[in-house]
Amino acid sequence: MENSDKILSVDISSKKVKVGIISDKLELETVSVQEYDTIDEDINGFAKRFNMKDIWKKVKLGIRNVIKENKPENIIGISSCGQRMATVFLDKKGNEIYGGPNTDMRGIDSAYLIEDEFSEEGLFNITAHSPFFMFTLARLLWFKEEKELEYENINKILMLDDWIVYKLTGEFYTDYTSIGESLLFNITKKRWSSEIIEAFDINPGILPEIIEPSTIIGDIKLDLIKEIGINQQKLPVLKGCGDTQANLLGMGVIENGNIGISLGTTAPVHLVVDKPIIDPDLNFWTECHVIQDKWLIEASTGGTGRAYDWFKNAFISDSKRDADEIMNEFLSKNSPGAGSTYAFLGPELMAIKNQTSIKRGVFIFPPPSMIGEELPKLDNFAQSAMEGICFGILENFKALRQFVSSEIKTFCSGGMAKSYEFCKMLVNVLDQEINVPQFKDSAFIGCAINALFGLKLYQDYQSIIDNLIKFEKYSIDSQISSDYRKIFREWKNLKDKISKL
Repeated sequence: MENSDKILSVDISSKKVKVGIISDKLELETVSVQEYDTIDEDINGFAKRFNMKDIWKKVKLGIRNVIKENKPENIIGISSCGQRMATVFLDKKGNEIYGGPNTDMRGIDSAYLIEDEFSEEGLFNITAHSPFFMFTLARLLWFKEEKELEYENINKILMLDDWIVYKLTGEFYTDYTSIGESLLFNITKKRWSSEIIEAFDINPGILPEIIEPSTIIGDIKLDLIKEIGINQQKLPVLKGCGDTQANLLGMGVIENGNIGISLGTTAPVHLVVDKPIIDPDLNFWTECHVIQDKWLIEASTGGTGRAYDWFKNAFISDSKRDADEIMNEFLSKNSPGAGSTYAFLGPELMAIKNQTSIKRGVFIFPPPSMIGEELPKLDNFAQSAMEGICFGILENFKALRQFVSSEIKTFCSGGMAKSYEFCKMLVNVLDQEINVPQFKDSAFIGCAINALFGLKLYQDYQSIIDNLIKFEKYSIDSQISSDYRKIFREWKNLKDKISKL
């Protein structure tokens, strides 16, 4: 490895604990990835919980693994990010009473308490988030109703990234990118919402201080230095951010009019704006970006990565070859339209008010009884699944453009961005040039950028991006893009009919 300063990045995503070592040139050098399980606490699967001891064990193991492999001579900082909406409650001794993922929907049983105090519009105008039951506030009220003793013992409420910082330093802090997903935060004033806190008689003492992302919290605890194998006396810990903001930062999405597409388990599409815009239709979320005086408008496409993984596991997992390579081959040899095959596997325009409706996955294709039609094969179904994902992203992309009049510049990263064929498809579906960073695991890079800025090695975020991030540009093929406009209209018409089933 190059003899340079290093940064440790920790990322707890929706399925994995990931630890990376990044050079001060923003080169991802070493990675450790470990999967973790969530615990179902009811038979219907609404209430879910982390095994916090297991996650912390895997964070420490991940750090030990990358240090053992990389043997860094000088780690200048450690920064982190965590799954949004994931929440941790601690008692007075700092022990975890509860840790819940973003899929924990126990708050659905307590949503009526919120509805009794606030109208949908009133709460959305404060927090720019809905539906109520998804967030920390509803889970907190669930504990108040269902687990009174545990509720009384809550001493601190932390978001997942805040918890990582606490475990490393023993300090309680949050930042406005993390706490913005709690339903306790005033998005326009960038502070705890006194209206919400007073309405539900929440003790302000359980809420951590809000600081800027990239703030140096202090050094990692001495007892951890030896345990995780760091061969230096001190290591500064910098406040990280939500994983979405880290992703966007790592792909260079920081300027007004930038659109970032995070191609992970889901594919949120974010537009950077220079003021907090509240969606009048109470649908698209507004969040704080890492950069001061920058906000984000989010339109979530839904389970894009889930649909991709499902298709691979269901149809090509038995192959001895790599499933991603097979999918790329399918995409490389097919023309737009997948032989008149259309897929509806979940990705679509964000529609908060329809979140609880049950939808069916559907393929529409020429049946064997059709005379003169070439029947679809596996590669056509694969192509249609990927086109369906792209069309879902397009719906959200088009919706966000209405919020800004400036020129749009589009970026994407994440697992599916590693596929050259998928990126070619996406650029032509969007009819928009796309910039893809060299390292697609951009949350790691975003954490490292936070560290470089927080350690004052650069004067601003833009200079870090300009100097250190390399991009591959995907350009539009006008004929293919034109074909996809027609195919999208047909896909959209069919989806409207399917939604009535």
